[in-house]
Amino acid sequence: MFLLNKFVKTYLLVIVAMTPFVGFAQQEPEFTQYMFNRLSYNPAYAGSNGAMCLTGFYRNQWMGMAFSDPSGSAPSTPQTINFSLDAPVSLLHGGLGATIISDKIGWWNNTFVKIDYAYRFELPTGNLAIGLEAQFFSASLDFSKLVGSDQFDVRDQIIESNDPLLANGDKLDDFIFDLGAGIYYQVPGKFYAGLSTAKILQTKSDKLNWENRRHYYVMAGYDWTVPSNPSLRVLPSVLFKTEFSTFQLDASCLLEYNHKFWGGLNYRIQDAISVMGGFSLGGFKLGLAYDIPTSRLSTQGSGSLDLFVRYCFKIENPPKPPTSYRNTRRN
Repeated sequence: MFLLNKFVKTYLLVIVAMTPFVGFAQQEPEFTQYMFNRLSYNPAYAGSNGAMCLTGFYRNQWMGMAFSDPSGSAPSTPQTINFSLDAPVSLLHGGLGATIISDKIGWWNNTFVKIDYAYRFELPTGNLAIGLEAQFFSASLDFSKLVGSDQFDVRDQIIESNDPLLANGDKLDDFIFDLGAGIYYQVPGKFYAGLSTAKILQTKSDKLNWENRRHYYVMAGYDWTVPSNPSLRVLPSVLFKTEFSTFQLDASCLLEYNHKFWGGLNYRIQDAISVMGGFSLGGFKLGLAYDIPTSRLSTQGSGSLDLFVRYCFKIENPPKPPTSYRNTRRN
């Protein structure tokens, strides 16, 4: 197993010492404000908002983590950018969506592109959608920046590696295709629940010695209006992730005032407690979350920042003019 240079070697040892939840998150990016980013977890969500929505997310994880890199070429802490677009399409009896994610961890750069289609049909109490997703995954790793564990001599000096990948020092990249699917049920303005899976094919990359792992997601949320004060809404939600060797659970609760301002807390098991807040103005939403780590990383950094912006608007088709006219005059 190869490691990054000496300061990153220490950094990775901290991560490995953590619970397996972090290893899980390295394959699939995570977002604290997941309740505003459901399309990234479930393709059947596409178009469920009844409007065209553009959503952007930025996440800076483990900010302030200290590095001691003499060369000054240390990578930043993990950063993720997510942009998505989805809209209902009546001709397709559902909705379409697309998501682009850039995820950078050290010298490992990942780009995800997801194309979604959801078929939606009405039920007596709500609507149910079945979604399918095409997933395109591009990854690159700069081996010239890596140092193997066999390259440290007794004086802690770096020597030549016996690993051919590290000896060549190439920057390798690869492209992977995979699939996702999901189901999503909602009672608009009241309740939603979804079950989905990503990386169904578990595609492999021999070039990068990488293998996708199939992931499963369960999400649910409820909208409760306070009877004594209708301007207040309580919005609890949960997100459960697993690939059957580890799991991760987020549980959140937001309090919203007058459909304009909200604040609340999120708890991620064995990882972090998060404070969230935001506001809405017309079709525009802005939200911010800050994670306070509760794991061993609490002594290594100052937490994680999660920011999102969304704008939704409805496309109204003007009524078609009549193609024929009735003459009301009588002969």
